[in-house]
Amino acid sequence: MTAPERSRLARERLSRELRRLRTEAKMTGTATARATGMSQSKLSKIENGMLLPSVADVERLVAELAASRETRIELVELARSLHAEAETRRVVLHRGAHRHQQTISRVEARAATSRFFQVNLVPSLLQSEAYLRIVLGTMPPSEQEAAVAALRVRRSRMDDLAKQFVFVLSESALRWRMGSPEQMAEQVEHLAAIQRRPNVRLGVVPWTADANVVALHGFHIYDERVVTVSVLTGNATITDPLDVREYLALFGRLERMAVRGEELQALLKRIAEDHRRLG
Repeated sequence: MTAPERSRLARERLSRELRRLRTEAKMTGTATARATGMSQSKLSKIENGMLLPSVADVERLVAELAASRETRIELVELARSLHAEAETRRVVLHRGAHRHQQTISRVEARAATSRFFQVNLVPSLLQSEAYLRIVLGTMPPSEQEAAVAALRVRRSRMDDLAKQFVFVLSESALRWRMGSPEQMAEQVEHLAAIQRRPNVRLGVVPWTADANVVALHGFHIYDERVVTVSVLTGNATITDPLDVREYLALFGRLERMAVRGEELQALLKRIAEDHRRLG
């Protein structure tokens, strides 16, 4: 049984037991709601599994409905565990490039291995100066300077050889034009140079690969603890262990499709030449 299924069954049990207690106490919904300081609508949603009651809600209900000591402890603990699980699975959305850079900087500082996958953009840690200026040009001016400062701190950590940085890009990320053909060619050549670092592993999934994997968006994974995903209105942070494991498995499949070594060098050279021909 999956974690979501277990959670659903636990919530159904909590609502069912609270409804049973009220029925056995021979109290109406209106009277119970009034006695516990909640609206009848809220109580109805709790009893029908449409609303997860707070721990305090459950404590008031089991006390008012004269539940046995064992039942009180059981239902309060059930509510507490459901809220803890809901908090764990919560996806936090950060708005603003500066705030995101600060958040990621703190996560990266603790991570021994950082993994990055991108579909249509070069990761910020690998961007050339020209490419970076173009990306920053899409941000509000008030955020640009702070974002650059935070990124500078993040890039300095790549000098720590105890940390590993693994990058997987689709070929389309290197062909998606961000600037002039010459700037794109320079960006591709920048990748060829930076991937020679001993603690950097770079792979590119060529468009010729038999890609039987669906990757809907780019993402970053820090150790086996945190995943970040960029969306249109901000950046989402995911910490649920099950979700993180799914992203790790997806990254592994993508990495196995990527080319490296001499094959990668040849691919990067072709892409840079293609950009220059456009100029």
